[in-house]
Amino acid sequence: MCKKIVIVFVGVLMALSAQAQGFKGGLHLGLLATQVDGDNHAGYKKVGLFAGAFTNYSFPEKKIQLQFELNYAQKGSHNKTIYHIKLHQVEPTLLLNWNFWDKFWLEPGLAFNILASAKEYANRNLVPEVLGSNFYRFHLDGVVGLGFRFHEHWSSSLRYSYSLSPIGRANKLGNGRGISGNMFNNCLLFRLCYQF
Repeated sequence: MCKKIVIVFVGVLMALSAQAQGFKGGLHLGLLATQVDGDNHAGYKKVGLFAGAFTNYSFPEKKIQLQFELNYAQKGSHNKTIYHIKLHQVEPTLLLNWNFWDKFWLEPGLAFNILASAKEYANRNLVPEVLGSNFYRFHLDGVVGLGFRFHEHWSSSLRYSYSLSPIGRANKLGNGRGISGNMFNNCLLFRLCYQF
């Protein structure tokens, strides 16, 4: 289902880019370094894939762009053999890009996260859903980034995102993970973009 949504979205982007003045679209790919605050294991030790498509509209002064993205992200946490979480999420994202100097821009915004799947492991064993943490189907992230355009069609950016609402509620599993409580995604992203 997610693949079909992405294919349709990319098709719409290409049509907008070709026909609508002021609209442009593109694709991006990146790497996430993530941790889950609230699981009692610190450090950006979980590396995941980030991929998606975007369309943006440049306002007449060309200093401000409104950008909509549809992304797939692998998030979670990892602590060697003790405990880790694997999250697969679809992220519709809305950003306001401000070109503050030459080829640099700031990209603050919001990401609405839809959980596609969640798995929790303790001591390398998959934790049964009835015993594990409760992961919520939806949550909201705040996003801020710094972008740089190094070619007419190519750019890159570094982003930080943090959950504005909990991704779920941790359940103590007797593995030294600490007390139960809300969990939050804490992510660093490096992405490479191609704009049509």
